[in-house]
Amino acid sequence: MSETVKAIVYLQVQPEISGYSWERDTIASVKGAKVVGSTQNRSQRPKPGTVEVKLTVEIPKSAFLPLRPEAIVVVPESLTAPHPIEVEAEDANEGDS
Repeated sequence: MSETVKAIVYLQVQPEISGYSWERDTIASVKGAKVVGSTQNRSQRPKPGTVEVKLTVEIPKSAFLPLRPEAIVVVPESLTAPHPIEVEAEDANEGDS
């Protein structure tokens, strides 16, 4: 049994074009890219000027479990201080006359 799960997402990626380029249809005019949309299935109508990229993400199943913090604290005897208790016994029958 696998310890991971997979999720698929389709990203619509749009180029960032340099505003000063005379030739906007060349590779040199592309200065970056940004994700402008995402879907779980291939888009029927992608946004104009974008390319669609299929991305598969593999995540450990443990990432979905709630946090289960657990700690064991050991206190050494040298860090403990006894608290002596003094008790004085009295006869319960005294004082009743």
